[in-house]
Amino acid sequence: MLPRSAARRSAATALVTVLVAALCACSGPSPRNLLSSIDDGVVLIGVKVDQPGLGLRGSDGALSGFDIDVARYVIRTVAATRGKTEPRITWRETPSSQREQLIDNGEVDAVVASYSIDGARAGAVGFAGPYLVTRQGLLVRRDESAISTVSDLGRDRSLCSVAGSTSARAVKTLLPGVRLVEFDTYSACVDALARKNVDAVTTDEVILAGFAAQRPTAFRLVDMSVPKDSCIDGRLRTAGAPFAVERYGIGLGRDDSAARDAVNAALRTMFESGEWERSLRRAVGDEEAARTLDRDGGAGESLARIGDLSFLSATNSPCAAR
Repeated sequence: MLPRSAARRSAATALVTVLVAALCACSGPSPRNLLSSIDDGVVLIGVKVDQPGLGLRGSDGALSGFDIDVARYVIRTVAATRGKTEPRITWRETPSSQREQLIDNGEVDAVVASYSIDGARAGAVGFAGPYLVTRQGLLVRRDESAISTVSDLGRDRSLCSVAGSTSARAVKTLLPGVRLVEFDTYSACVDALARKNVDAVTTDEVILAGFAAQRPTAFRLVDMSVPKDSCIDGRLRTAGAPFAVERYGIGLGRDDSAARDAVNAALRTMFESGEWERSLRRAVGDEEAARTLDRDGGAGESLARIGDLSFLSATNSPCAAR
């Protein structure tokens, strides 16, 4: 039998151990620190692997696309600024519905995956950028003559998008009568379109342009604008306005302001060097790149917007729903 004092010490030690274990269990995982990972020489980046022009895994396993180029440039530039050698990047496929979770759980250092910045997401993670502005569009079969505008998507039509995407949320709000089909990836939506299981696919134009470029005889793009003046969530959306404007950002830990500032500085360097525009043209072709630049006011306007998230608090004219 232990002496009474030793028994007390043993009991106290056991209690501390239990409390520490409980504290660790309650605190759970936490976001990674991008700058620390760069300094350590290994970075984990969440990307899409099925989006032609943005993030696509080839038959050899290699990744290509605009988002991949942006991620590589940013990581290389931040490392050089910190006096470090270029780190090894490990890519992780990141479905739209899992992006915030992977960042919050510390499973990736950053997400560069056609990641549109909006208020809900900005409350959960931190964003650098925006580094690309695009609009929501429609992809239909080339031989589909009955769909020339978004208004042609009536109650007897099905529209495919990805679960958890801003495109899906916009459709549910502005087209309540359409039958929305949601999959985990846009490639699954495009396959369903090709098999005539759905009538159209909606997401960002730059993504759809990549699929159309892959199979130009099978698909065509349709502009997507608000069909009529609409009061949505108490705000006026005027006829002819873009159905949705998407601003791509790089997702980071919510409170990692040092990483956000470093990534924004690297993005500015990418714009100023001309590499941003060259990469965009390589990724999506001159025609789509020119359309993106024209609508966005050119590379100069895009450069000025990096780090400016004031659009999150901007509102349209108020209105009363009828």
